[in-house]
Amino acid sequence: MGPEIIWTEKAIDTFAKRIAYLEENWTEKEIFNFTSRVNEYLNSLQTQPVMFRKSARLKHTHIGVIIKQVSLIYRVKPSKNCIELIAFIDNRQNPKKQKY
Repeated sequence: MGPEIIWTEKAIDTFAKRIAYLEENWTEKEIFNFTSRVNEYLNSLQTQPVMFRKSARLKHTHIGVIIKQVSLIYRVKPSKNCIELIAFIDNRQNPKKQKY
C-alpha cells in the first residue's frame, strides 16, 4: 500500500464547492465522471506521488490537472509516509488570486 492520503479542511471545502458548481451547471453523469476521475487520480498518487508537476510557490507541493477546469494541489510528506491534499482549484481563475 502506498502513502496515506490526508484531506485538509481546505481540500474538503474546495472539493464540496466544485461539486456544488457541477450540480448547478452540469448533469449527474458529468458529476459521476468527475468524482470517478478524482478517485482514479488519488489511486495514481498512492503509487507515484511525485508524478505531477511541482509547484513553484510551495516546497514539496505538486499540482495535477484532474479535468480541464479543475486541478488538485497536494503536498508529499515522505517522512510521514503521507500525501496531504491541500485544495481543488478552478483553472479558469487568475492564478494570482488563488490562495492555497
